[in-house]
Amino acid sequence: MPAWIVLMKPGIIGLRNIIRRPGQGGRTRAIFVALFTLVVWALVFVFAVRVLGNLRGADVIGDLLCRKFLGLLWISGAALLMFSAMISSLSGFFLSKDLDLLMAAPISLESLFWARSGQALLVSAWMPAAFMLPVFLAYGYVFKAPWTYYLAAPLATGPLLAGAGYVSQMLVMALVNVFPARRAREIMGLAAIVGFCGLYIAFRLMRPEELVNPAGFMSAAAYLANLQSPSSILLPTEWAVEAVWPELSGLPGPMSFIWWLALLWSTAAALAVLTSYLAQFLYWPGYNKSLSGSFRRRGSDTVTLALFGRAWRFLTSLMKPARRALVTKDLKTFFRDNAQWSQLLLLAALLVIYLYNFSVLNLGRFPAGAFVLENSFAFLNMALVALVAATLALRFAFPSISGEGFAYWIIKAAPMSLKDFLWIKFWLWLPPIWLISLMLIIFGNRYLDVGPVMNISAVLIIMALTPGLCALAIGLGGRFPRFDAANPAQAPTGYGGLIYMVSSSLSSVAVIGLSSWPVVLFLNMERGSRRWQPGAGALAVAVLLLLAAAAICVLLMLVPMRQGLKALKEGNDEG
Repeated sequence: MPAWIVLMKPGIIGLRNIIRRPGQGGRTRAIFVALFTLVVWALVFVFAVRVLGNLRGADVIGDLLCRKFLGLLWISGAALLMFSAMISSLSGFFLSKDLDLLMAAPISLESLFWARSGQALLVSAWMPAAFMLPVFLAYGYVFKAPWTYYLAAPLATGPLLAGAGYVSQMLVMALVNVFPARRAREIMGLAAIVGFCGLYIAFRLMRPEELVNPAGFMSAAAYLANLQSPSSILLPTEWAVEAVWPELSGLPGPMSFIWWLALLWSTAAALAVLTSYLAQFLYWPGYNKSLSGSFRRRGSDTVTLALFGRAWRFLTSLMKPARRALVTKDLKTFFRDNAQWSQLLLLAALLVIYLYNFSVLNLGRFPAGAFVLENSFAFLNMALVALVAATLALRFAFPSISGEGFAYWIIKAAPMSLKDFLWIKFWLWLPPIWLISLMLIIFGNRYLDVGPVMNISAVLIIMALTPGLCALAIGLGGRFPRFDAANPAQAPTGYGGLIYMVSSSLSSVAVIGLSSWPVVLFLNMERGSRRWQPGAGALAVAVLLLLAAAAICVLLMLVPMRQGLKALKEGNDEG
């Protein structure tokens, strides 16, 4: 048996053991995740069928749009795999904990490279493959494709994704030879986030919605004319389209799909050989550089940092020493980890685009229904802000318990109760989430030009709902901690994160839904509508609905925190 297969066997055996012996509650979780995956696939399939049906229904350009969309699908999958493969290759080639043992073992460097290369491809390829599978099935359903299409699609996708993975591995080895491995990970993460933010903002500022504006018909016509121009034949994604499209359209291509498949597979094989050849010169020097540690120069504590430290000590002077130490530790850990604070750049880009979308709505074009549209969008803004708050709490507040890692025993031994520990986490993350939510709701309502009643009601609802969402994240984070997670980003990806997203969504819908009827009642009172003159009964119902919404917010703050505290205490007792 080749050495590289032997090196991959522990991972395969581990996966087999997890499937055979999932542990307590493991089968239930596996069934739940499988059902959730099937539901997501079904939704993607239905959505893709609707989109492809509408595109194909367009005269003259319907099939052309479907063909372009197929190429875009492969480009998106390859780009997603390249980014994922760079991260997994960097970890597997240079940062894995078992490399010290493997480098000293009597195996060749080439065998180790092929084993880690195969693992990186398998780990990186499952997500884009799962993303593209329902879309490929939707193409076959809409076009009523023959069985040869279902054979050609995976045969074209496999070498395309493999080639993208090998290109990522070559880039990682070259990057590690220039920068240390840990520094290279930070650079890749920052570059990816900054690049995505720039492209995202640039695309939105181009205002693509103007393509449906009659005044911009000439630009739309020029855009449609560009669709008819052929793509570059040098792109592997175009080879995949040329191989699969004749099976969908029923029209013979300029060359048989066997030629295009042979071109794809031979290119992937050539990239694999080239990657292996470069590894002979770059892998070992890069691994040696990855062993060097980072250092911090003396005197880096500038005047600004010193002033910030004094201000921070003044603000936390009223806290007990244990609480102040925990808050200071969490903030330092957050800002020292580039993977954590760099997400603030992505968050800032999303907030800019979010507010920009409301600024360009221009509801004044509909004077007859402006009042209804403005307030309808205000309710939609409330729902979206609640979703943003829930997402922020999931990303930052939920992993704060798991972020203690194996040093959790220090919290257990500290002169501080677990109740204080949970509430300190809550009050640490509530202010920034609260601030962002209020900023979105206030500026969104300002761009919508809503009345004072709607504005005040939206602010009060978000102010009441956000603490509940944050407490729900902290409580479930304590109920489902993952102290063995390699980084905080892995904590929300488990069973607890899924429960949080479902619970927070249902809670937000319940609070906003219960508050909607009283808010509409107050809006009609503000407007002086004669159709709705509320009596004592209507006002009593409105008050009861508001009290029910307030009760949900209070329960969101108390019940999850108690459950999380109970789970942590039971875990400590068991430990």
